[in-house]
Amino acid sequence: MSDSSKLSSPIGIKGIIAAVLVLVIIVLAVFGVIRYNSRIPEVKATLSTQDIVVPGQLSVTFPDQSESAVGTDNFGVIASSSDQTAIPIASVAKIMTAYLVLKTHPLKHGEDGPSLTMTAKDVAGYEFARQNNYSLLPVTLGEKLTERQLLEGLMLPSGNNIADTLGRWVAGSDEAFIAKMNETAQALGMTKTHYADASGANEATVSNAVDQIKIAQEAMQDPVFREIVAMTQATLPVAGRVYNVNNMLGKHGIVGIKTGSGVIAGGCFVSAAPIVNGSEKHYVIVAVLGSRVANQNLQSALDANAKILDQVQPQFKTYTLTSPANGYGKITTPWHTDSALELKQTIQVFGYPGMKVAYTIEPMAIKLPVAAGTEVATMKIKTGETVQNISLTNKVQIDPPGFMWRLLRN
Repeated sequence: MSDSSKLSSPIGIKGIIAAVLVLVIIVLAVFGVIRYNSRIPEVKATLSTQDIVVPGQLSVTFPDQSESAVGTDNFGVIASSSDQTAIPIASVAKIMTAYLVLKTHPLKHGEDGPSLTMTAKDVAGYEFARQNNYSLLPVTLGEKLTERQLLEGLMLPSGNNIADTLGRWVAGSDEAFIAKMNETAQALGMTKTHYADASGANEATVSNAVDQIKIAQEAMQDPVFREIVAMTQATLPVAGRVYNVNNMLGKHGIVGIKTGSGVIAGGCFVSAAPIVNGSEKHYVIVAVLGSRVANQNLQSALDANAKILDQVQPQFKTYTLTSPANGYGKITTPWHTDSALELKQTIQVFGYPGMKVAYTIEPMAIKLPVAAGTEVATMKIKTGETVQNISLTNKVQIDPPGFMWRLLRN
C-alpha cells in the first residue's frame, strides 16, 4: 500500500485526531495547572461611603451687626457668620506683619534677635503717626531695638510706625513688604484679603473674618508669637513701659491676639484661648470685624468676641465616635469572599460637634484562610495634626478562592 493510501485510510485519520486530542488535553492540563497555581490577587480594603461625623452640631450665635468666624490653630475655620465681605481691618493687619517678621527672622524662646538702629526714616514714621493720632511707639534717632522689642512695640501698644520699620527690615522697602504680605495671603487661601500697608492704617487694607482665622492659625504655630501677644506690658528703651491695648487678656481664657479700631473699620478683635487635650494644648481662635456701637466700637468687638468664645470653648473636648450605618469599610476579594470590618476598640477623638473625621484603611498582609476576628487592616484617623492607628478585624472568615474560580478566573 502506498504512503498516500495509508494517510487517507480511516485508521490513519483516527490516529492523527487522537494525537491532536492528546496534545490539546496536555496543553489544557498544563494551562489549567498554571492558572490554578498562579498568584492570587491581593485582598483589598474599601472605605465606607459615609463620613465619620462627631455627634451633634456646633452651637454658636454670631452677632448681627458685624462679621465673625471661629476656628482653631489645628482645625482651621470651623464656622462663620453669613456676611464675609472684605472690610477694613485696622491694626488686625499687624498679625500678618508679625507673622512675616518671625517667618523671615525666626526667634527661639529667650532669644532677642538682632538689633536695629532707628534711622531718620523711622523717626519720621513716628512723627507722622503722632501727628495723625495713630497708635505708635516713640523712637529716637540712633536708638537700638532688638527684634523682640520691636515685635513687642508692634503688638502691645500697636505701633503703626514699628510696622513700617519691620516691613522695611524684612523686605527692603514698604512696597516690597506689602507685596510680600499679599503673596502670603494668596498662598494661605485668604481670598478676600488685600494689604495696602503694614499697619492697617490705610483703609484699603481689607479682609474678612474667615481670612483672619487663617492667618491667626498660622501665626499661633510660633511659640514666640504666642509669648508676645500674651504679654500685658513691656519695658522698652525710650518708650519706657508700654501696655497691651488688648484689655481682654486673662479674661474668658484669652491669651491674645490683636485688636484694631478705626472710624471706617469699626471695632475689630482676633482672640485666642487655649484648650487642653491631655498633653496637647490647642487654641480656639475667634475673629470679630466691623463691630459698631456708639462710642464703643472696640469694646463692642471685644465683648462680642468673648461671648463667642464662651459658647464654643466647652464644646471642644473628647468625643466617642459611632460607626456609620454601613460600617467603616470592608475587605473585598476578587472571588467574592468579602467581610465587613469591625473595630477592636472604641474611637475617641478630640474635636467639636459636627466635625467630619477623615480616615483611610490600609489592609495588612494576610495568609488565607483568615478566621473571623483576625486583625486584617489598619484604620488611620486624622483630626487636625493628630493621627490615630486603629486595628480592624474581619467579621466573617475569609476563605481562599475555590477550584473553579482559580481555573476560570479572568
